[in-house]
Amino acid sequence: MSVLGAGGVLRRSHAAGLAALAALLLLLLATRAPVPPPPQPRPLRLPTPSSTHIDKPHSQTSPAPSEAPSSHPSPKTTKVINNKVNTTGVVLVRDVYEAGHERPHPELCPALGAKLKLLILVTSAPSHSSARDAVRLTWGHYAARKDIALAFVLGAPPESLRAAVEAEDALYGDLIVGRSIDSYSNLTLKTISMLEWADTYCPRAPRLLKTDDDMFINIPRLLSFTAARANATKTIWGKVVKKSLPKRTTKSKYYVSPLQFPGRVFPDFATGPAYLLTADAARLLLAAAPAERYLRLEDVFITGVLAAKLGLARSHAAEFYNKKVAPHPCAVQRGIAIHMVQYHEQFDLWRKLLDGKTKCR
Repeated sequence: MSVLGAGGVLRRSHAAGLAALAALLLLLLATRAPVPPPPQPRPLRLPTPSSTHIDKPHSQTSPAPSEAPSSHPSPKTTKVINNKVNTTGVVLVRDVYEAGHERPHPELCPALGAKLKLLILVTSAPSHSSARDAVRLTWGHYAARKDIALAFVLGAPPESLRAAVEAEDALYGDLIVGRSIDSYSNLTLKTISMLEWADTYCPRAPRLLKTDDDMFINIPRLLSFTAARANATKTIWGKVVKKSLPKRTTKSKYYVSPLQFPGRVFPDFATGPAYLLTADAARLLLAAAPAERYLRLEDVFITGVLAAKLGLARSHAAEFYNKKVAPHPCAVQRGIAIHMVQYHEQFDLWRKLLDGKTKCR
């Protein structure tokens, strides 16, 4: 056989062997079970509200799916606060108070109040723009001093007044707006909002005056009063009322349900038109409030119930008239706080405070 012929025989034998091997592999594959497809990932199932409960603070509660988000946070309603309709049980402050401020204005208290002698926070209603103007144009002028800060504290305004409040704040920049609906039954919430702001943004101010927008405040006399008591701590000064009884008739503006205050006699308290607090007292009151029964009479609750529980001193000061007085220059100059002052009366009292001709004994 020639070499060429032999090579051809070898190539044919290799081809036959490869064909036999391929046939054997096909036979083996045919006898094996089919390989299942790779498993697909299971769809993710989110927990339903009925199977999972997540506790959230009031300020982070999500709206119902049917509600569209608004441009302003929805303030807490007051249905359970008005004690004339609250017959469902005891309501604690933490159940109804929503922390934080829509308009905090921390710049009103530079350096957290380190350079202040006095912080004045004036509780006001959204519609009381004229009363706020009267304060700004009279005794509120003392806020131009570097050692005094002044601001107005409001509850959340209704939609009909929101634009006006925003315009006023854009002009003056002195409106601190909380998150609770502004109403008479929510005065306690407004005062707690005031304490929260003072403790958050102005904790180093040594004295806090809480007052209302229908008050005339003799700032020079108040500064002398605070200077004479510079070392005092855990103290509230004002017109202190003792052994006052709760009004149990529902026709009274000051009606108090036993659900809000079960006792027979109120603790001693400083009346709400104006009272002065040490910074440490304000901090303690704020910390103690959430766990207590909600009481809509803010002065009784803050300076009475809470103060008594905390052992804070409530010191009567005759200079806090907290009532309407005869508009005589001497009465104005001797006192610290005059109540029930209308817009035009602020200017008359301001003139009499600055009067340098009348001699007072």
